Amino acid sequence: MEGIPTRSYVPADTSAPILETTVGGVLREAASKWPDQAALIEGIEEKSARRRWTFQELLDEAEQVGRALAAEFEPGERVAVWAPNIPEWVLLEFGAALAGVVLVTVNPAYQKKELDYVLRQSKSSGIFYLPAFRGNPMGKMVEEVAEDLPALRLKVSFDEWASFAATASPETVLPEVDPLD
Repeated sequence: MEGIPTRSYVPADTSAPILETTVGGVLREAASKWPDQAALIEGIEEKSARRRWTFQELLDEAEQVGRALAAEFEPGERVAVWAPNIPEWVLLEFGAALAGVVLVTVNPAYQKKELDYVLRQSKSSGIFYLPAFRGNPMGKMVEEVAEDLPALRLKVSFDEWASFAATASPETVLPEVDPLD
């Protein structure tokens, strides 16, 4: 196949050291440096209705989510998120990182066959989802797909997010997550 590259090589960028940290570690560091600074602002049109989190508030909520996840999943297990960009998505991402859980992202435009493929291929044990988005009946599809996925043992609609997060026990200890995990 003439003219088609068969090899790609870009030398490593060694101008700055690689940080030996994790996603959760980065959040913890930011919260220690800038606890009262804005970390997350909900991107909705109505400015007065936008929810806001400082770095410390984001860490506190992410740790709570992490403890709720740690009660349900072992480190290394996979949990899917099927939603557009919403603040709970970010909280789930950081909570999963703190609990050592692998987050599997699912495009909210996917249909039933694509959802089934991603959950099956990733061996996801749980899924967090919106009931519907842009006419896509996501909750209905989760229920239909879950019937044939016995490994999928937890399904949480973001409508039930607060209840899920409230299941966290303050006594639950989050695991030590290594950058190579």
